[in-house]
Amino acid sequence: MKLLQTLAHRGVAPALILALTALQLVYAAHLPLHGDEAYYWAWSQHPALSYFDHPPMIAWLLALTTAFGASELAVRVVPALCMGLSTWFIYRLTLEIYGHSAAILALLVFVALPVTQMGALLATPDAPVVLFWSLGLYASYQAIFSARGVWFLGAGAAIGLALLSKYTAILFPAALFAFLLLRRRDLFLRGSTWRASLLGVAVFFPVLLWNAQHDWISFLFQYRHGSSSEGRLHWGTWFEFLAGIFLAFSPPLLFVALVAALGRRTWRDERRLFVALFLLLPLAFFLYKGLYKKMELNWVAIAYPAAAVMAAGSIVERRLWKTLGFGLAMALALSLLIKFPVELGLPAKWNIQNRLVGDREAIADLLRLRRPGESLLADHYTTASLLGFYAPDHPVVGIPTPTRFSQYDLWSSPSPHPRGLYLACEDRGSDLKSACGSATLLKVYHFEQPGYRGKDFYFYRCGP
Repeated sequence: MKLLQTLAHRGVAPALILALTALQLVYAAHLPLHGDEAYYWAWSQHPALSYFDHPPMIAWLLALTTAFGASELAVRVVPALCMGLSTWFIYRLTLEIYGHSAAILALLVFVALPVTQMGALLATPDAPVVLFWSLGLYASYQAIFSARGVWFLGAGAAIGLALLSKYTAILFPAALFAFLLLRRRDLFLRGSTWRASLLGVAVFFPVLLWNAQHDWISFLFQYRHGSSSEGRLHWGTWFEFLAGIFLAFSPPLLFVALVAALGRRTWRDERRLFVALFLLLPLAFFLYKGLYKKMELNWVAIAYPAAAVMAAGSIVERRLWKTLGFGLAMALALSLLIKFPVELGLPAKWNIQNRLVGDREAIADLLRLRRPGESLLADHYTTASLLGFYAPDHPVVGIPTPTRFSQYDLWSSPSPHPRGLYLACEDRGSDLKSACGSATLLKVYHFEQPGYRGKDFYFYRCGP
């Protein structure tokens, strides 16, 4: 408690956030890109109102940070800054409700979480959606409880920006509507509420326009991706999902947050209830959907800002210092295993960084075989994106063989007989010959590095 009181002095919180953000950038600067990160970078090279898989925010941000050169650092600036700013808004919201000690604790808890450490590393839509969700939480709280009109507009803009980041942000207005319906119906009669709503729709309008121009394919894809028509319960994957939700946060800390969110004191205090609903509603939604379809853990990240606020407030008020120590120790241990798996002796099969390594080395080897001006081809949208990122001329890479529909299918129509160097993560010789007419296997590149799973890459040349 004394340590929290010491850290709660003015100026400590922003200094901590800046220092932690800088350390994150130093760590991430030279770590190879994940295939999804490269895919979103590829979007940024094709400016648009939206894209097939997700709304455009991640691409717009990457276009800014890579405008003067594409590098791992330029890409990783986006998630690091998003998580740093998210932490600031979580700190400010906790300060408003629970005071200085709880606010600095919420900061420390949120930064220590495994889900935050992953979110601060990877440039995916989760980084901006958590940022604008956190901003929306703070702005909506100020709008409701200070009744200042500028905060209503800030909340509307934040909600629109969150929706421009990821479709799961639709749960924000749902939680906000639930709170207003339960405790503040008077705000439905205020012009400020409706002006904020219109602003949110206006900010999100580019995505609506793009989808209208493309037969609503993005909405349909994400709906099918997260829904099942079978009607059959999948208890095995559901329990795995539930365990993952707790591990991504830290089981003791999430338990404290849930107990606080469901407690009588919270439901009697509308300020606390406001925050609790932004934890309970997203969590309930994904747990329900997870009964019928496999859910991804990163989808639940939007519930964790409110969880950090609730956990920190409850720990300080109830003086749960032992629980805090145990919970932080678990969070830090898991976060360190994510960041330093090899150094800590984690078996290769459990190394979460397996998907980051190998591609960069394979691409460097492939490019040594490239003839001047030769086209580049790949077997998958992530492989194509990594190839486009790491090739010095950043070419548009074609995907001639069958794969999952992606933004690449909207950018170009398949060539009848593509030519060039082809990179695959498995033997695609027969598919490639069908697509190209002829294909020669040049090399099977084997990546091997201590602490990581080995990988094979197949190099082909299509055409003469």
